[in-house]
Amino acid sequence: MPSVDVAVDTVLFDMDGTLIDSTPAVNSVWAAFAKQYNLDLEDVLHNAHGHRTVENIARYIPSLSPEELNKEVIRFESSILDIAEEKLKHKQETGDVEGTIVAMPGAQQLLSEVRALGSQQINTGRDANPQHRAGWAIVTSATSAYAQRAFAMSGVSDAPEVFVTSDAVSKGKPDPEPYRRGAELSKVLDMAKCIVVEDAPPGVLSGKRAGARVLGLKTTHDGQRMWDNGADWVVDDLSKVHARWDGDQLVLTIDSESKP
Repeated sequence: MPSVDVAVDTVLFDMDGTLIDSTPAVNSVWAAFAKQYNLDLEDVLHNAHGHRTVENIARYIPSLSPEELNKEVIRFESSILDIAEEKLKHKQETGDVEGTIVAMPGAQQLLSEVRALGSQQINTGRDANPQHRAGWAIVTSATSAYAQRAFAMSGVSDAPEVFVTSDAVSKGKPDPEPYRRGAELSKVLDMAKCIVVEDAPPGVLSGKRAGARVLGLKTTHDGQRMWDNGADWVVDDLSKVHARWDGDQLVLTIDSESKP
């Protein structure tokens, strides 16, 4: 499939597996929980990604009381950050990034293009982005306490003005509420003018059910799972996507693979 230009009002990004990579730390914590609670680790790693932590733990450990569930959610996400921070200290000593939280391929470049609000005006004399749209937001299944620290730790970008976390919605992905909330806070009234960028089937479904177009990434799952859940385009990672401003419209150039 040739590259396609898509004009949007805003891009609603998932976080983990889309903009940042925390996979080694997350998998380590799941391994510890699987050992403690006698879980099928392979099943957990295959199916948990993209859902809220509270929903995952409630599903896999149904014996927990509400109070215990809340404590385990906090422990789970705190453990990820603790592992990543310890690995970050090791990275500073050795240069080894294994186990830290880092930017996903292409994420820094794409966000810098979205945030380059004045560059076209300088180069062309046009007032690029005259309405000063932010152009992007994050909609994540993580809690605010985890998401803000993890995103900052990755160094991918400054945080966006709109940062929707799991504690800001009553229902998580694949329900459409998270992405509808992201669009609402971004002051975008028409979901069809949004693109959702996702790496997990629940997120793809959430975006489609919200009425947005969805770009699926093959960073966590194979492309077929993205297509099967309704993605409009599928790419390896964000290095296949570029952005520019044309007036108050953000234009994404997507180098998508062909749909099977």
